[in-house]
Amino acid sequence: MDTVNHTHLRPVALVRGVTFRVVNKCPFPVWPAAAPNAGHPVLAGGGFLLPPGQSRRVSAPPTWNGRFWGRTGCNFTSTATNHHGNAAAACLTGDCGGRLACNGTAGAPPATLVEVDLHEDQSKGSSYDVSLVDGYNLPVAVWTKPPTPGAAAADRKCVIPGCAKNVNAVCPPELQVTAAAAVVACKSACVAFGTDAFCCRGAHGTAETCRGSAYSRVFRDACPAYVSYPYDTAAAAARCYAEVYVLTFCPSRWGAGADRVAQA
Repeated sequence: MDTVNHTHLRPVALVRGVTFRVVNKCPFPVWPAAAPNAGHPVLAGGGFLLPPGQSRRVSAPPTWNGRFWGRTGCNFTSTATNHHGNAAAACLTGDCGGRLACNGTAGAPPATLVEVDLHEDQSKGSSYDVSLVDGYNLPVAVWTKPPTPGAAAADRKCVIPGCAKNVNAVCPPELQVTAAAAVVACKSACVAFGTDAFCCRGAHGTAETCRGSAYSRVFRDACPAYVSYPYDTAAAAARCYAEVYVLTFCPSRWGAGADRVAQA
């Protein structure tokens, strides 16, 4: 009978489950939401309220794929409907059909998206990025909880810091979403105008033919670590293994350095 030589086999570390610690450092309530990619489960009902200064832990399978975003200015007590007879938007930004628990429904743009692709095998790592391809409504920082007890901060390559500027304050008028005379979100050029050139599709559907625009450069200047358009290679996704990922809305200050953000 053949025997297997185990001396050359290296153990593969598998994650049993992953936790997302969602933190709200904004001075106002945020309603975080999550939507899975096809074939993956809904997390935490798809959405919940997070008051200022509060956090919540959300459990996920070790191979979960999907997106997180924050909703603002929500009021779920209204029974109003739109002209189609459906529930009217309950949130000023990131609304998902007027529901508190999005139950897998994606949010309405513009909204800052945290895109996640988890892998169970530690050697492969998991990838995540922050995308403004659908526009911006809130700053968010993402990092891994230090895997070693006593570690001062997450590895720099695992940190996606917040923005250097408030995008809503520098948003061009033609991209602005306003409420009560205040800018509450900033559309991407694709969302605002819907052209192939801005949306990187059709004849502009390759990295060679879609190189961004003056509008995406507004996002790039304010949030250098975020993906500003579909083929933005300047903002590479982080690829880091962890059992805990921290998502913080409104990090400590505009332009916070990676070390400061990671220790918050």
